[in-house]
This record gives sequence, C-alpha cells and structure tokens, in this order.
Amino acid sequence: MGGPPYFLARGMKLIYQSLSLVLAMLVLSAHSPWGQVQVYRQKHLLIMSTISDEPTYPFSRRLVTAINVALPEARARPARAKHFERLHSLFATKQMQVMLLSRVNAEAALKGSGPFAEYGALSFKVLYQFGQLQLLAQTDFPAEHAWLVTNAILNSEEISEFIDPPETVLSLQNLHHGSLLALQKEPMPIQR
Repeated sequence: MGGPPYFLARGMKLIYQSLSLVLAMLVLSAHSPWGQVQVYRQKHLLIMSTISDEPTYPFSRRLVTAINVALPEARARPARAKHFERLHSLFATKQMQVMLLSRVNAEAALKGSGPFAEYGALSFKVLYQFGQLQLLAQTDFPAEHAWLVTNAILNSEEISEFIDPPETVLSLQNLHHGSLLALQKEPMPIQR
C-alpha cells in the first residue's frame, strides 16, 4: 500500500488524459485543411448549385465542361450544396463566387422569399441565362472574369443549344457589367 489512495491515482490519470487530449487538439488544429479549402476556391471557378433545385447540378456539370474547353485556365468545377440554407450561407459569406439557380429560385433569392424566406435576400448579378436557369455571381465578381465566363459561354459548342439568345440576356435587369460588355462584343475590361 505504498502508492497514493485510489481516488487520487484515478484523478491524476483523468487530468493526464485531459491534458493529452488538449495538446493533441492544439497540434492537429495547426494543420487544419480549411486553409487549403480557401486556396482551392481561389484556384478554381466553382459553380455552386443545390440538390434542392433539381435541374441545376446536372446542368452545372455540362456548363463546367463547356467553360473548361473554352477557358481552361478557369479550372471550373461543379459544387453542390445539400439545401438552400447551405447555398445561402456559402454565398452570403462570399465563400462561393458563382451559383446556378432556376430562374424562380434566383428571383426568390433576390427577394428573400420562397426557399430563402428564413435566410434573407442575396445580392448578385446575372452572368448568363439558360432557359429556366441563371448563372449568378457576387456583385463584386470582377468584370474581367464575368466577361471571360460570358464569352466562353457564347463561344461554346457544348452548350449552344441551351443558351438564351444574347438579346434576351441583354434585357435582364440584374446583368453583370462584364457580361454586358461581352454580350455587346466590347473588349474585355482590364482590372486595375
């Protein structure tokens, strides 16, 4: 019976385990993958859609293919949110720059109604329209990038049957300035 009483030994073991757990968390958090997610988002044109808006994800895959053929340096990739709440969160916090929504849901997002009523309105500009779908970007999405994406869409054979005529897109109220320039066959704006 030369050691400490049982309850003291058990308490010391619990303290040691707790300290070990805290130390392990500190070491592992220093190598968090979240920084790499940000780098990935900066290196790729991610086109976000949501499972809840049924036709958007299959079309985003086609759109990504078309953009990558015309503009390989964009490194476009489809990204899919599980539901409108996640899509809203990622776009509202500017973690995602571009999204594809059906026109009905794009209008609801702009007004903060329908599936976005609980989360509030989103601010965005239209890059292009494909029948009942709209490609949307952050309001501060660079005009040069909007021009490049719009030009890639206009020159794509892969999705030419799905794009609305330029005259239709030009009539949209919320059109991105860079897209407007591309549709009017103006030169690409230079970012200063």
